Amino acid sequence: MFVVGIGGGTGLPVVLRAIATAPGVEATAIVAVSDNGGSSGRLRRSLNMPAVGDLRNCLVALSENGSLVKNLFQHRFSKGDVQGHSLGNLIVAALYQQTGSLAQALDTAGNLLLLKGRALACTEVSTALCAMFQDGTVVRGECEISKAGKQIECVWLEPAGPKPSPGVLEAIHSANAIVLAPGSLYTSLLPNLLVAGVANAIRESGAAKILVCNLMTQPGETDGFSASDHLRVVESVLGRGTVDFCIVNSEPKTRLWQHYRAHGSEPVLADVDVIRAMGAVPVEASLATVQRRTIRHNASRLGRVLLRIARTTARNRAALQAA
Repeated sequence: MFVVGIGGGTGLPVVLRAIATAPGVEATAIVAVSDNGGSSGRLRRSLNMPAVGDLRNCLVALSENGSLVKNLFQHRFSKGDVQGHSLGNLIVAALYQQTGSLAQALDTAGNLLLLKGRALACTEVSTALCAMFQDGTVVRGECEISKAGKQIECVWLEPAGPKPSPGVLEAIHSANAIVLAPGSLYTSLLPNLLVAGVANAIRESGAAKILVCNLMTQPGETDGFSASDHLRVVESVLGRGTVDFCIVNSEPKTRLWQHYRAHGSEPVLADVDVIRAMGAVPVEASLATVQRRTIRHNASRLGRVLLRIARTTARNRAALQAA
């Protein structure tokens, strides 16, 4: 079974860890590259290349190598000229300089990490994410969007419709399941869908299209959003009725709920009736876990749900074709 995960550097690695080790599953990650902050932003500005930080996290999530190599890739320097840089970012950047191709750089890094699957940049074009807010103001840059703290009306890439990286459209067309990962809705997931041909390829795909909804709202990005609001935003790009399944958390309250609430974040309401009315099948499951005082999706539980959906859908569609 071939599963494609689409997203950024926080939620997508959880999806990859959830499915990549399952028997008979081949996973490919399609990853956003518009981040302009931190180590990735510095490398973008100095080397004129796409952001690699989210890609690094996905490479590590797919790695079958021992903890030493993975830890080295995630090592962040604390002193000197390289302060703030992750070693993995520097390795991928060096490989990019040597080859002139981000796809080749990622494949070579993948060989170092013994990847079970593949990580692809959504595009090799160095793009900027832009947003218009509901008050009409416009900002350019992923970090600037997050800092603005305003309700987002829409986002776009500059330059518009960048060419997808080699293998991206082919992976989508070949997929048995396409997983739209949790994470920053506007700044991690949507940039992938705005790359030329990606939204159309997803619409045309016969794969099960699964949206994994966030557990908590994100201040300054999805304030007050329900699960159906996440679905609405995704389908504003993909087209109404494109998503087949929407996975939502059935037990939103954890011991950190009040802590998150104090920082402007609330559990995402699982408004399953609205989701159903929009044409998607809501799938409720207890998915929340706490890791280092952060609410995250439980990878093993999420993996079971995703694989059940993917395998059931594949069997049903095979039966229909045979009839």
